Amino acid sequence: MKIEIDLKSCKLNELTPDKYVLLYLMYYKEFSKIESLFSRPYATKLKNELQDTKYILSTPDVSFKQTILSTDNVCKLLKIRSENIKFIEFYNSYPVRVGNRILRAADIDTVIGRKHEKKYISKVMTIVQHEEAIKNTKAFVLKQKQSGKLPYLPAMETVINNAMWETWASLVDVPGTEEKEWNEETI
Repeated sequence: MKIEIDLKSCKLNELTPDKYVLLYLMYYKEFSKIESLFSRPYATKLKNELQDTKYILSTPDVSFKQTILSTDNVCKLLKIRSENIKFIEFYNSYPVRVGNRILRAADIDTVIGRKHEKKYISKVMTIVQHEEAIKNTKAFVLKQKQSGKLPYLPAMETVINNAMWETWASLVDVPGTEEKEWNEETI
């Protein structure tokens, strides 16, 4: 099992890496891993220290398995999404290539595609933001197509790094940029 510890988040929330890992394992109900990673007394000590924080709601006298976590706060700390954002929907709203220029990977199951997905997921936190990103991106691509500027589309890497869909929101309600189905053969 691999756990990435966000040290910046630990510092901001005044948590030690051990407490971060304990919350992670408690959230995923990995109680056997808690016992194998920490000794029982040390894990109990960490849990008791977390008792007066926003992460644990139950009283200190309950066992690990009966401990009630504040799901919202723990998810926010661990950057766990309760909503299922389907990156492929966003990825498919942008062309793979224009002429000889490749703008993005043809498949998200590539190293570059996974890299793009990870960056996108770190920027888009909710389904609403995801739907806006798709809508804004489609409007931008359509506007560029209508004005003959498709060859000047930025690469997907640039779009995601700069969250460019946020700047394209003004194009959504512009006449002539209504959402239309298009395919790469027409580009």
